Amino acid sequence: MRRLAPAHGARMDPQQDITEEQYFEIVDHFINQANEYSKRFPHGRISGALLFAAARYNAFNWVNRSLLLDQSLEEAVRLFRTEYENMFRHNVDTMMPPKS
Repeated sequence: MRRLAPAHGARMDPQQDITEEQYFEIVDHFINQANEYSKRFPHGRISGALLFAAARYNAFNWVNRSLLLDQSLEEAVRLFRTEYENMFRHNVDTMMPPKS
């Protein structure tokens, strides 16, 4: 199955200077690290830690941004929420068996 990198971040950071292959190299690294941790810790805690880390990383980058300076916190929250929902739904769709 061919994976397509979402157009994530386009409204949050117009600089899209990595390839799709590089994007999934990063994604796979985080997933592999989470899978390693799941050998020692409950899956729910790993999921929570990933969400917290993503929120913290994204908050830091948003607070220290040099672009989109007029974007309000509420706009940023709405964009991140929408991006997460779209990514989550896409991943569930790709993992679910076909409906008969």
